[in-house]
Amino acid sequence: MTSTNRMRTGNTAGMTAARRALITVGALVMGYAIFGALIEPGLKLWGIVLFFAAMVAGHDGVFLPLVIAAGAALRRVGHLVRAAAVVSLAVTVVALPFVLGYGRDPDNPSALPLSYGTGLTLLLTGIWAGTLLALLVRRVARNRQNTVRIRRTPRRASDG
Repeated sequence: MTSTNRMRTGNTAGMTAARRALITVGALVMGYAIFGALIEPGLKLWGIVLFFAAMVAGHDGVFLPLVIAAGAALRRVGHLVRAAAVVSLAVTVVALPFVLGYGRDPDNPSALPLSYGTGLTLLLTGIWAGTLLALLVRRVARNRQNTVRIRRTPRRASDG
């Protein structure tokens, strides 16, 4: 059994428990949000339905095709690079409205007051620097593992 197969078939019980815990926490958070929305005095149900429909359409119609296309385009690169690309795409999609200044009101300087373009650049730089560091660490470890070290044996008196 190779190390890759061991990784794939490894701790499935632990992964199942982790998934169940994450699903439970997510369901509890969603339940709390729905409860909070329903007890809100000025609830506009159609606004919430419209927002939810827009979010689903945006996810399924924009973000998901972008991720699938990026994954298909990057299928020959390593898993770390593909993961960094997907994370970079997600961060950029979320940050782009802030970077472009949508919602910024000239009469209210406290609305969107930061340099979001700089923040996005720094975050993307950190993502790719971390990916590069992980790739370098992996390469150094692989080189050390493949290096044959010759061990000198001490000479005995009979070797002459």
